[in-house]
Amino acid sequence: MRVLLKRQPQIAIASIASYIETKNTPGSGERFIVKFRKFIQESAKEKVKYALCNYAVLASFNYSCLIFNKWVIAFSIEKNVMTIHTIIHGSLLK
Repeated sequence: MRVLLKRQPQIAIASIASYIETKNTPGSGERFIVKFRKFIQESAKEKVKYALCNYAVLASFNYSCLIFNKWVIAFSIEKNVMTIHTIIHGSLLK
């Protein structure tokens, strides 16, 4: 299945990686990006029906959610394409 990241998730991943890079060893931000993208790609499976998000606002857009560490990844699937719409820190959704 193809994975498409909208603009906001691209910016979010870059911002998270930049922050991680400032707090950890050199290269840690890039390693985070690799792990994050690998998680998303491995989650994008054909013929899997994902439940709607538990968060009302995201569910109202018919988004499904994945959790990576403390990050919520809201996505939809159409015609064999997983579109990542937003990435939000879980603490902001309480």
